[in-house]
Amino acid sequence: MQFSLKAPDGTVIESYLKNHKEFIQIAGMEYEVYSPVDEFDSDPEIRQMIEASEKDIKEGNVYSAEEMVEAIKRGEL
Repeated sequence: MQFSLKAPDGTVIESYLKNHKEFIQIAGMEYEVYSPVDEFDSDPEIRQMIEASEKDIKEGNVYSAEEMVEAIKRGEL
């Protein structure tokens, strides 16, 4: 997930890979880019929930926020 950031002063900060990890460098200091998404992807239970959600979306099994609020008010959820 390499990326570029543009600072307010116009400086562009590029991410780069090092030892299979992603880093950025700011003012000579190197920082590892931490992505909590990686932790979710490695958790089998969460991965299964994400896949089920993606399947529901593809199949059109979705509800609007308004529909969800109404279902909660009716005590259905």
